[in-house]
Amino acid sequence: MNIQKLNVFISLVETRKMTDTAKSLGLSTPTVSFHIKSLEEDYGIKLFRTNAGGYRLTDAGEMLYHYAKQLSQTNQALEKSVADYKNGEKGALKLGASGVPAQLFMPELIHQLAENYPKVKVSLDVKTAPDIERRLLLQELDCGFIMETGNKEQDLIYEPITSDTIVLAFSKEHSFNGKTILEENDLYNQTLLVHRLSSSTGRFSQVWLQEKKLRMEMIQLDSVSTIIKMLSYGKAVALISKRLIEKETHLSYIEFHNQDLERQIHFVYHRNLWMSGPFQYFKKLVTNLGGELEV
Repeated sequence: MNIQKLNVFISLVETRKMTDTAKSLGLSTPTVSFHIKSLEEDYGIKLFRTNAGGYRLTDAGEMLYHYAKQLSQTNQALEKSVADYKNGEKGALKLGASGVPAQLFMPELIHQLAENYPKVKVSLDVKTAPDIERRLLLQELDCGFIMETGNKEQDLIYEPITSDTIVLAFSKEHSFNGKTILEENDLYNQTLLVHRLSSSTGRFSQVWLQEKKLRMEMIQLDSVSTIIKMLSYGKAVALISKRLIEKETHLSYIEFHNQDLERQIHFVYHRNLWMSGPFQYFKKLVTNLGGELEV
């Protein structure tokens, strides 16, 4: 179906004059005539009869005009809806984040996005990094903000934003407070809080314990905020993001200066993603955030 031909036909029906149609559509008179003849050939029917009063519809033309008008109106509505999605007047942006990036960066990023695109529905799904990657592969999410997992999916694009380090955190009421170096035997009787082992932090913790050949009582928790709360009781320690706890005034931490405990935070999205206006704006916010963090 050629919408341009139908629009020329509709205009000629309503103006009844070839010159008026040509002028209103910014076409030449021969071009208008060509489109009408082409439309008649497409359907094998005569659309107009002409007389001194201009172009008048045949019965077949009346039928085509009825449906052509509906198609034209539907096409206009479609084009407006597509434009609204591109401009952020409609639509949704489905975000995902693993625990640390969700707490560190998402509140401010979502606030700025909502300020600039108030009509776009924004949702945030907080899961482990592997879960976010899986949902991005299925295109159930538009983009994600995750800690590196050590595995990169071929169909996803990973843009490094900043880096983070896992540290050993504890309350300032804990016996470790004030220490800068720990002997390995200092950890044997400690309870270690870890984000669930399916998360990137949990996996890093597990590998670190295996390398150190440490056996510690572990408590797995689904929420990093819960870990921070439990640390405040002074009875446990945790391997956790330095960025996440360095502003917690009631906590302290020890760095191990081990490159194996450093990891990247990535902005991730599917390589086949349609980049709407809101997505491009959000991507720009994330990129700017990365620049600010590296300063």
